[in-house]
Amino acid sequence: MDMTLEVSPEPERMFAQALVEFLRERDEAHIAVSGGTSPVELFRILTGTYRKEIRWPRIILFQVDERCVPPDDVQSNWRMISAELLSKVNGITAHRMEAERPGAAEDYQSVLIRNAPIGLHGIPQLDLVLLGMGGDGHTASLFPDTKALEEQKRLVVLNEVPVLGANRVTMTFPLLNAASHRWFLVKGADKAKAFAKVRAGKLPAGQLVSARWFVDPEVVGAES
Repeated sequence: MDMTLEVSPEPERMFAQALVEFLRERDEAHIAVSGGTSPVELFRILTGTYRKEIRWPRIILFQVDERCVPPDDVQSNWRMISAELLSKVNGITAHRMEAERPGAAEDYQSVLIRNAPIGLHGIPQLDLVLLGMGGDGHTASLFPDTKALEEQKRLVVLNEVPVLGANRVTMTFPLLNAASHRWFLVKGADKAKAFAKVRAGKLPAGQLVSARWFVDPEVVGAES
């Protein structure tokens, strides 16, 4: 992986500052965001400190992945995105990944093709994808030893994750690698071992062509 590393005790704030500058340079930005807990503080900074500095109608928002639950379920990524971002600002155009429905992956691929710029080989080219990483090195819902890692054609798939005993809908490597930019936000010493392997090009998060990583010192300092 071609990696750009940004280390800060407050990586969310550094990420937010970079994102504000990124948005200033564009009249329109097609952005995909991950769920989980990693983006929560980032969204709070963006809708607080930088609320008036962002032209929110410039953003067309997509989901990187989603759990197969209704949007009001406590586990829903959409619920978090709605509560921490969409409900606090006006103007964002957001496309929900309806993962609770059969055929959600195919439908969301169609949503992307209709609503994002088309790049090489007919693949939608997102301007930016916001990613996190689990302690096992997964990113999006691309977990180690799952079938979605091998997908070469489909852009969004339903991925069976045996370690969780659940399925998830997720963007695949062909789509993620086609994006103009991939930025990671990762915190905590519990991610350090996985991060060291990712830097060596291993684990799912290490299989992306390039990425900018915003991390805290514990992620890097505990690598050994």
